[in-house]
Amino acid sequence: MSLRILAAPLLLAICLTNLAAAQESDGDQAAAAETPVAAEQPPAEDAKPAAEEKPAEEKPAAEEKPAAEEKPAADKPAAEDEKTVASPEEVKKLQAVFDQRVKEWRKATQEFWAEVNEFHTAGGDVKFSEQIRWAERESATRDAMQAAFLAASDLVFADHENRDARTFMAQSILYHAQNDWYEGLKDAALAMLEVGIKDVQLNVIAGVAAAATGDFEVAKENLKLTPAEGDEGLLKVARRMNFMLDPLQEAWEKEQKIRQAEAEADDLPRVLLKTTRGDVLVELFENEAPNTVASFISLVEDGFYSNVPFYQVVEHEFAQTGDRDGDGSGTADYRVRDEATGERGIFRGSLVLAKIPNPNAAHNPDVPGTIPDTGSSQFLITLLPFNPDYKELCCFGRVISGMGAISTLNRAKVEKEKDAPVVLPDSIIEAEVVRKRDHEYKPETLPY
Repeated sequence: MSLRILAAPLLLAICLTNLAAAQESDGDQAAAAETPVAAEQPPAEDAKPAAEEKPAEEKPAAEEKPAAEEKPAADKPAAEDEKTVASPEEVKKLQAVFDQRVKEWRKATQEFWAEVNEFHTAGGDVKFSEQIRWAERESATRDAMQAAFLAASDLVFADHENRDARTFMAQSILYHAQNDWYEGLKDAALAMLEVGIKDVQLNVIAGVAAAATGDFEVAKENLKLTPAEGDEGLLKVARRMNFMLDPLQEAWEKEQKIRQAEAEADDLPRVLLKTTRGDVLVELFENEAPNTVASFISLVEDGFYSNVPFYQVVEHEFAQTGDRDGDGSGTADYRVRDEATGERGIFRGSLVLAKIPNPNAAHNPDVPGTIPDTGSSQFLITLLPFNPDYKELCCFGRVISGMGAISTLNRAKVEKEKDAPVVLPDSIIEAEVVRKRDHEYKPETLPY
């Protein structure tokens, strides 16, 4: 059964338990095994998002090891090349860290299972405190898995033949790629390539993850190997990303300068979204989109986003919320004028104001893809970057922590395919303004 179909509150526990079993079993399976079919991003519909979260925290680019220079009998022995080889002491330390992280992850998984049993056997309505406790436990389990994943990556780089770490990595790479969880994924895929596993899916995963996290040299080096045909895994996504790498890199470099200035000022509003997958902290771009931010903050303070579902989560694209009815039609009973469209690039983790799609766009390429001035309460959090040439939407903020929670949201859909399994949407449990500037946030609105 695919991880996507297992998506439910039990998903993480089931997947992590399966990973634990695989990690204990023999077998060194190739890392890039089938990742799920990529959903193609339509040209300019209701909301095409993609975004970027904390790219700077990724380890620097793929270190392509140059071929050893042929120097006639110099001081170096002939067999020695330019690769950095970890000493036995370093490998021993990395092994100890990996073993400890796996132990902590297993413990967190067991505790999560206990929470699962208690949650599903409790009678009566689910209390708010129980929702929060569930989300915190799942978040802790996911964090423990990520720590073990990163420790395995470090160990495989240092000790290519480490079977336990390689097996753990193979399973984890699959899980991360299927869930659009790109933090740490680039280095893990590169580590498996480094140990000699030849699979173009690893290059595809490394390339997409690099583009998602701002490492464009690694992205270019790996995405150029993407096959021209095939739909499996991230192949469609890789071809789409490869097409826009140059303008995306230019937009990302511009974005970094803006973010640096914002970090120095350190005064942008922030909102904490408590979701059924854990906490997500977002920062709002008041400098570029003051009215959109005023609308968002006023809705948060009015409690509008409490118990609002992520009613549509499109793999490799975005998670959409802000509709209290959960069918795509809900609004805040007012509209806001378009502002700052195209001023900030849309990267992994961007907050994008959703607008109504233009029904004429499919037949007339000269009309906008969305209807102007139709933004309200609905917004997207992007899983991957958008094409920088698409400038119809207002990017009004970004996730600064918690993208793991967004990546693992249930893949809910508004329009369900026939005989498709029921997927219950995750939700924002509550939203809270944790920082804002010293003035009133009252938006200028338009009637519906």
